[in-house]
Amino acid sequence: MPHILVPDHPREETARLLGQAKHCRKLATSVAEDELIDQLVMLAKSYEAKAALLRASCGVSS
Repeated sequence: MPHILVPDHPREETARLLGQAKHCRKLATSVAEDELIDQLVMLAKSYEAKAALLRASCGVSS
């Protein structure tokens, strides 16, 4: 398992990361440029992966 810095408040950080992912996905539905859509979706997936890693390493429930 990769090493990550554990925040003081992992539950809040997980919620923040998932909020950023949701925001990216919402932005992706509001633009017409395919390249920008792909970048926003990739960024959303990155936020979701970080949140999942944080949940797994800190025992944060969904």
